[in-house]
Amino acid sequence: MNIIITETTTISEVQKMFHQAYPFLKLEFSDKPHAEGAPTLNGHWYDPVFRLRTISKRPHDAVINIHPWIRTGELEQQFLNEFGLYPQVFRREGERWIQTAGTDIFTLDEQNCIGKNLSARMYGESPTASANLL
Repeated sequence: MNIIITETTTISEVQKMFHQAYPFLKLEFSDKPHAEGAPTLNGHWYDPVFRLRTISKRPHDAVINIHPWIRTGELEQQFLNEFGLYPQVFRREGERWIQTAGTDIFTLDEQNCIGKNLSARMYGESPTASANLL
């Protein structure tokens, strides 16, 4: 999947595309950086109505390439390198969303599968049945 960032692209649009591809993951953007493998602390999460170019430290049109084999930390690094943005991937675990800090070495596909399996276990369902929870 390629996410094309233009002058009008909002956080919400990026989140929707990402969440459609990875239903047990979500992407949030903070005003503060986080260390590799660490959670975002002391930051504020941008409202989804913001345009990415408005909050970017390097505003320009670009494409973010997102593939199942990309590690969570690599995706976050792409946004940092390209736009100077501080994204954080979250994984669904039942009713909660947790930062994937500490598991940034896992691929997006692995993170999504973990979220699917953990959510299914919390609801006492098979992993395939939990996909209907979203």
